[in-house]
Amino acid sequence: MSEGWTSNAVWNATMASAEAFTGYALRVWMKEGPVEMLRAQRHAPCAVLTHSVAVYRAQRAAGMPLPVVASGHSMGFFSAVVAAEVVPLEAALALIRATEDCSEARFGEGEMGMAFVIGLDEREVRHGLARHPELLLSNINGKAQFTVSGPRTALCAFVSEVEPNSLKCGLLPVRLPLHCDHMAPLLPRIKDRLEDWAPGRPLFPLVSPLDGRPMDGGFEAWEEAIVSVASAVNWPAAVGGLREFGTDFFECGAGSQLKNLTGWIDRSLGVVSLQTPRDWA
Repeated sequence: MSEGWTSNAVWNATMASAEAFTGYALRVWMKEGPVEMLRAQRHAPCAVLTHSVAVYRAQRAAGMPLPVVASGHSMGFFSAVVAAEVVPLEAALALIRATEDCSEARFGEGEMGMAFVIGLDEREVRHGLARHPELLLSNINGKAQFTVSGPRTALCAFVSEVEPNSLKCGLLPVRLPLHCDHMAPLLPRIKDRLEDWAPGRPLFPLVSPLDGRPMDGGFEAWEEAIVSVASAVNWPAAVGGLREFGTDFFECGAGSQLKNLTGWIDRSLGVVSLQTPRDWA
């Protein structure tokens, strides 16, 4: 995950800030492992968030202009809010920690989760969910890519039922029922944990990953990040909102999943995934 970045001063400074706040040896796990530590429920989100912000800052230091707009899928929106300087990196890490703590207290260990489905349309997915009312549609990633959230026993049954007609489906390595109403009762406690972080005005507009609307207020953007843990992501709507600002975009983070996902939604958009310190140059 850190390949090509370990000698970059800006990237290292950002990673060091996250390590000081969390107490996690993120750079060691990224470079040397063990991979189980990097993929652990509490560690992986912090690593992904911090690496995304660190890549953005490094590319900016290398000459990338200030964006005219930004967004992110799921936790990627936390990265966008930090990149826009609405809140510091530590606030987004505190949001992750509060979400994990409150979820563990409410749901227990291993009782909840998420599953993905590729190759079925929304009508077919909702038809399958009708047999499992405790499951909820949580991510609309495209015309035939979705996630659902809820109790793991019901998720396993749902996956077994839709697998024969889907291209691919399965459980995600997540122990939380993110992006759905199962998380809604946790929001007051999560917000209480974050009351010391006051948002500022973003350096550039942010597009909501929930409905695609543009936001130029810091309070609105930070509130959107918080409530997103209990609200379904609608990435096609977000892509539509971004499309109003232009057709050329850059992805900052590990891998090119968002580039590929966005390309399937709107092939007229140009998305470049910045993976190494040399990519901008």
